[in-house]
Amino acid sequence: MNNEYVIGADIGGSHITAALVNLGNGAVVDDSKVKVSVNAGADADDILGRWTSALREVCTAAKGQVTAIGIAMPGPFDYPGGISQIKGVAKYESLYGMNIRAALQESLAFSGDIYFENDASCFALGEAWAGEGAGCNRMVAVTLGTGLGGTFLHNNTILHEGKGVPPEGYIYNLPYKAGIAEDYISSRWLLNEYHQRTGQRLNEVKCLGELAEKQDSTALQLFTELGNSLGEVLHPWLEQFEAERMVIGGNIRKAHPYFLPALNNCLQQHGINTTIHISNRGENSALSGAAWICKSILENNIKAR
Repeated sequence: MNNEYVIGADIGGSHITAALVNLGNGAVVDDSKVKVSVNAGADADDILGRWTSALREVCTAAKGQVTAIGIAMPGPFDYPGGISQIKGVAKYESLYGMNIRAALQESLAFSGDIYFENDASCFALGEAWAGEGAGCNRMVAVTLGTGLGGTFLHNNTILHEGKGVPPEGYIYNLPYKAGIAEDYISSRWLLNEYHQRTGQRLNEVKCLGELAEKQDSTALQLFTELGNSLGEVLHPWLEQFEAERMVIGGNIRKAHPYFLPALNNCLQQHGINTTIHISNRGENSALSGAAWICKSILENNIKAR
């Protein structure tokens, strides 16, 4: 077991999902998957208790023979050090400055290694390993949700600099119109704009997608604008990076019939040949990507011996 599987976990703003992941092919063992709801505004003991509960259940399913856990974690976070730096974003504030690796190892009585990586990066690595980016050398992964995430990969390695890579590899803060890209490419923008243009407040983008399906003109227009904005922001980088594929994830991806035509049209107008792929693995990509972090570190450790 210990040579075949690790635990991959994905921590979001309202839950943790954990499962066994096959180290050979990145496949998530669905029967082992555990999802536990989490109140991101709770105290540290409550949050850590829920994370521990989910991870312990998967450890039990693995009969305790797993030697590593990989965790996809939102930032800001000291990923190598395992220390939370999340502050001022209305979630997980009670964990600020805490060594999460040490806390989880203690609460789980786990003697193995626990590794952390950015959640958007884990999505990208999971897609590159076992999803829409498999077999692709140069890939850009984009997550469309509450915010705008982006990751540039070359041969399954995350790049933070180099030709065609934005500063630190981030796209959310690229200058665009009167602000930054995330101001115009996010669920926040979609919902705010719908309210401004119609006077109606919607609770989530899913509602906007349902309106688009019913041919609501404002909803359709907003998705078209979002697709065009994404193309305008990314086309210079896709060209310079010579990206073969762009893989799109995040909750907004489910509305791709309404924004993809505008995105493709924008890229074609700029002569970009990058193919666009929509992820269909859901959170399994983040789980696989978290496991990939374990796999790559474990392999490097073996080589170094």
